[in-house]
Amino acid sequence: MCRYGLQKKVVSFAGLYHRIKDFINCRSTHVVYALICDCGSFYIGKTIRCLNERIREHVSSVTSGKGCPRVIEHFREVHGGDLKSLHFIGLETVCPLPNGGDRHLLLLQRESRWILRTQATGHLGLNERADMSVFL
Repeated sequence: MCRYGLQKKVVSFAGLYHRIKDFINCRSTHVVYALICDCGSFYIGKTIRCLNERIREHVSSVTSGKGCPRVIEHFREVHGGDLKSLHFIGLETVCPLPNGGDRHLLLLQRESRWILRTQATGHLGLNERADMSVFL
């Protein structure tokens, strides 16, 4: 099991109840994920690399100060840099497209949909914005 990882088939955060349909573990790639804090704050992200590599970057960013500014600020100011309340969960994977379509573009679109759906740029959300240009 991944450090900080939640192994659930159903997750509830940001007022949503979501059933996880895909098999997602630390080595999964092309994943839309959520960083979820015990206090209710959360961040939606995506990675084409192994999920555990991306989560490791988030964890080290709190110490180094380089990375997602709102995530860093939250864990430093609200939790004094303590990461005990940090958890992550893979929400969905984007499989290779049968017609050879742009898998990365689809991943960006799925991430933006999750950001919008959860209002991750709002009060409890730690995202700075949702990139709507991926739908054009």
